[in-house]
Amino acid sequence: MPAGFRLVCSGCGRTHAPDTLAWRCECGSPLDVEKPLPAEPRFEGRGVWRYRPLLPLLDDRSVVTLGEGSTPTVERDLYGVEALLKLEYLNPTGSFKDRGATVMVSNLKAAGAREIAIDSSGNAGCAVAAYASAAGIRCRVYVPAGAPRAKKMQIALYGAELVEVPGPRSEVGRKLLAELKPGVAYASHMWNPYFIEGLKTIAYEVAERFGAPDAAVLPVGSGGLLLGVHRGFAEAARLGFAERVPRIVAVQAAGYTPVYDALYGPYGAEPPAEPLADGIAIPNPPRLKQVVEAVRESGGGAVVVEDREIAEALKLLARAGLLVEPTSAAAVAGLRKAVEQGLVERGERVLVPLTGSGLKALDKIAGAIGEAPRHLEGGANAAEVGAEAG
Repeated sequence: MPAGFRLVCSGCGRTHAPDTLAWRCECGSPLDVEKPLPAEPRFEGRGVWRYRPLLPLLDDRSVVTLGEGSTPTVERDLYGVEALLKLEYLNPTGSFKDRGATVMVSNLKAAGAREIAIDSSGNAGCAVAAYASAAGIRCRVYVPAGAPRAKKMQIALYGAELVEVPGPRSEVGRKLLAELKPGVAYASHMWNPYFIEGLKTIAYEVAERFGAPDAAVLPVGSGGLLLGVHRGFAEAARLGFAERVPRIVAVQAAGYTPVYDALYGPYGAEPPAEPLADGIAIPNPPRLKQVVEAVRESGGGAVVVEDREIAEALKLLARAGLLVEPTSAAAVAGLRKAVEQGLVERGERVLVPLTGSGLKALDKIAGAIGEAPRHLEGGANAAEVGAEAG
């Protein structure tokens, strides 16, 4: 294991070279990183790469960073719980996906990739486009034609080739793979094992500052965030700077509920023509089995939120000074549902990452809650929000 880690198929157990540009095993299953934990790791600096001893990296000279990580955490009383609102939308490109992109693109660069392609609902495409540009790697990003205009502009401004695909999110991935040329690496945030490794650092940061919360309420589309946070707390617990692995509560949007369905049976809602929380509108995530196993292993569960509940959470957060996109607000709506359904107890401490900036989706937000000046004028301040939600 010259690189200090290896890639192992999550399905058949076959081992793959760490520098492979293959995006899945020959059996069709996703790959995972297996890396021994150091006995007494030393953390230096700030951001994602503070945790370099715990991250897989083919070559230390290949790190591509834009200063991601070390995001602030706002503590609020919401629905009777102590919510740790981690402001992941303050990462360089405006979402938590930068954590995954820095580790994935650094390893793709070290492996010799000169051109990459990714399909995305928006945020992953923005992140990968930015880090590929910083690495000097050509990048093509496939997105739904109905993706927020600001995200499409952001991708193009980073210098990536933007390909807009009509139809549902699933069609975007099909078109990319149909057009993928030899020599172009498929840099999928849903499949690439290095992407999830970067997302572990959310848990590391929380564990270092607060210890382990009682629960983590996470929006789930492809499931990378959930797997990264679960894996990160598990490693922090083994290393001794977290007391336990928190219960994981998966939040899904009505119409896109594969995790909920696997745990409890079909939810039954039809996919909307234009999903409000487009970042979690993933009908068939490739790592579904792993996501469900992580939820069960943690003793957690899943909840489903409707667009109406997401819009209410958007307004609640905005009036507290936190302007997030609908997918982020879905997590807060999910926190309320989790309390109501007994998955989270009042008085507990709960991690809720706010994953993406509302500045990237103002058109969608305006459509969900109405014109901002009319509806937000004279809104509650942050203290009042705590009282309203308590």
